[in-house]
Amino acid sequence: MDLALEILLPPFVACLVLMGIHVYLGLHVVSRGVIFVDLALAQIAGLGATFAFLLGYEPSGLAGYIYSLIFAFIAAAVFSGLRLSEQRIPKEAIIGISFAVASAATILIADRAPQGAEFVEAMLTGALLWAPWSLIGKTAIAYVLIGMFHWHYRKRFLALSLEPERAESEGWSIRWWDFLFYVSFGLVITYSVPMAGILLVFSFLIIPTVIAMLFARSIIGRLVVGWTVGTLVSMVGLTLSYAYDLPSGPAVVCTFGCALVLAGITRYLVGAEQKIVALVRVGAAGAAVAGGLWLAFTTAAISSSGDHMDLTEEVVSGQPLDLATVAAESLAAIESSTGTPPAEAINRLLSVKEDVHRMMATGELRVSEGAVQALARAPDSAEINELLEEIAYHADDPWARLRAGEALLERGNALGVEALINLLEADAPAFAQMQASEALQRATAQPIAFDPQGDDVTKDAAIAAWRAWWQAHRGEPLTSSGG
Repeated sequence: MDLALEILLPPFVACLVLMGIHVYLGLHVVSRGVIFVDLALAQIAGLGATFAFLLGYEPSGLAGYIYSLIFAFIAAAVFSGLRLSEQRIPKEAIIGISFAVASAATILIADRAPQGAEFVEAMLTGALLWAPWSLIGKTAIAYVLIGMFHWHYRKRFLALSLEPERAESEGWSIRWWDFLFYVSFGLVITYSVPMAGILLVFSFLIIPTVIAMLFARSIIGRLVVGWTVGTLVSMVGLTLSYAYDLPSGPAVVCTFGCALVLAGITRYLVGAEQKIVALVRVGAAGAAVAGGLWLAFTTAAISSSGDHMDLTEEVVSGQPLDLATVAAESLAAIESSTGTPPAEAINRLLSVKEDVHRMMATGELRVSEGAVQALARAPDSAEINELLEEIAYHADDPWARLRAGEALLERGNALGVEALINLLEADAPAFAQMQASEALQRATAQPIAFDPQGDDVTKDAAIAAWRAWWQAHRGEPLTSSGG
């Protein structure tokens, strides 16, 4: 219980910090009808961080932050000019286009950077579960200052969002005040995205506000409802993330989605004149959704089974062989090689690569340590790396997982870090865990020691430290060779 509290307390406090400012800003965003401005600003700020990453700067460093801020300010200047007296193109369309182009540009830039895909994934999902107290504190201070700015000019900002006609009739500089609003918004987003990720930031901004608007009319009432919903959803989402070993950001986002559905159903039932009819409709809709999910999973299982049956009839060298036999014989040929594994055996193994995970999980295929060591001598390629990843994460033999993780590190694949961290948590031989710890230290230059003979508290602390480091640096290239 103490360990769970130690792990979940920082991300929960981070959620409270994020929620405090985002629910308030969400009221403005929804009232202005620019729902996707948060996504667009977040993606554009992420584009700046990605550009800094390509240039060799650390995304979490000062340079990465400055690039994000510059890109966000440019977007703020553009978005503040969208409120024109005559506008043929809706501003939401322009914001949506900006998001799409920024997303595509981010992917193109990340494609040119080492571990670019991992960086993009981290930018979407964030590292909420491993947010350090120092980052949470700095973010809270920044949000307090921005909140004070909004409080001082609250009449202006609220009038622009809720009563734009009055602001125009009184001769305010609409574009100037819009620019200040979007600049402050961009500052919030630039702080939020590295910690929580684009998806969770958008959820904090929009979903509590939408739920609040279903049940409250005043600004104060909506803020209270939004903050209450955000607090409860954060607690539930993080608890589910910890209990089921799920990514924290996506878990909270999905919990927000479920909360919105429940809020919508509650509002419908409360406002319905014929309660029984409303209950029947809700029950029928729920049954339809449940039936659709059941049918989808059942069909997928049948289709998957049929695909495997078709593949097992594939003829190799004139003899019908099933996939497990193909994989096992290929691994045996690779393991018996003394130098570079034979290309034919490699190609046959890669032909069933997509099924290796399933075969290892069902016990149809066992991968030995020697086979992995021989496979590691194969020429570097994306397909070999994917195969090593599957073994490093899912093989039964801990020694095979160890050698696959080491091979990934030697090839500069940072996913070997997470695979070896998983091995530290697994029920593996102490010597294998010691070698995994040493490989992690060599590849990352981090002095985080793991003693497999130590007590549980010490081992849990070391694993937590490695998890925190991985979440903070998963998009960065390894500092040194794994070998």
